[in-house]
Amino acid sequence: MRQKIFVVALVLITAAYCWGLGWIAWGFVRADSALGYGLAFGIVILLALTVWVTWREVLFGLAAGRLAAQYSPPGSAIQDDPRAEFEAARTALQETDQERWQDWFRLALAYDALRDRRAARMATRRAIDARRR
Repeated sequence: MRQKIFVVALVLITAAYCWGLGWIAWGFVRADSALGYGLAFGIVILLALTVWVTWREVLFGLAAGRLAAQYSPPGSAIQDDPRAEFEAARTALQETDQERWQDWFRLALAYDALRDRRAARMATRRAIDARRR
């Protein structure tokens, strides 16, 4: 529940940020000069990127949450040693079909336990893509 409140707070902060930037862009447009229009256009691009990135991250979080709800660790999962779990997850991925979302999600959890967030996100994305197929 805490994470949902945190996400809602971040979305509201992003909305306030977009409103503020929109107000600034409107001020530049009202200046009625080429420089004002150029600055307003740049701000609109920044707004579009902000909305796009926020939307993408929310969709990623929702998809990862759905996978987490459906995932059940295999009986051979090694809970105490993150390094051993990582090796087991990697071996399982190499020995089985490369497109099983459960194997990719297990690898993502192992990366997360090792504090390799970038690799964990990439493995989670692979799991989401494999789940969609």
